[in-house]
Amino acid sequence: MLDFIFGMITLFFYAVFFGFIALIVMTIIRISNVSGRPVEENVVQRWGAYLPGQKQAGEEYLSLSEQEFSKRNTSFGMERINFGLAGQGSPAIRIVFSSVYSSYITYDAIGDDLTLHYVLYRKNSWFYAIPWIGPLVYRLLNIVYVHEYNKLNGFASLTIDCAKEAAGTLMDKFDIDKTKRIKESSGQ
Repeated sequence: MLDFIFGMITLFFYAVFFGFIALIVMTIIRISNVSGRPVEENVVQRWGAYLPGQKQAGEEYLSLSEQEFSKRNTSFGMERINFGLAGQGSPAIRIVFSSVYSSYITYDAIGDDLTLHYVLYRKNSWFYAIPWIGPLVYRLLNIVYVHEYNKLNGFASLTIDCAKEAAGTLMDKFDIDKTKRIKESSGQ
């Protein structure tokens, strides 16, 4: 009987030990995924437009967006990136507000058509991925005050306006009806 009890205690110990190891591995995987590329659940705002038969105009859209943004004389950083998995995405412009918030302006060619995209993105801290206490710690460390939120709204308004102006210029150039081709939505 004593051997049975000792065996059960040993089995329980191994189950707890390997469960703890599995929890650590899963946490590391979640943390590495959070700090990587942007994910849909962190989208704060989005906008899009559809240009039928204009597949070739994608790069022109990004160039027009860059020109619009440069005209505004802002202190926000702007860079060209490849928005996708392992270099297989489409080119994009990333405009950085802070280490947490960024805007992405990009396009996708689908068949002969072109879809234009704007996304305001909030990057979650790696704290958020820690099981149980992560979201609590994340919320304690990421308090947003009214004046910071107002600046963020201004940033979002500026960057989405640049994307819309560039899209409007292309739509005028290709004589596309703007009212039927624009889609606006928001994230969270």
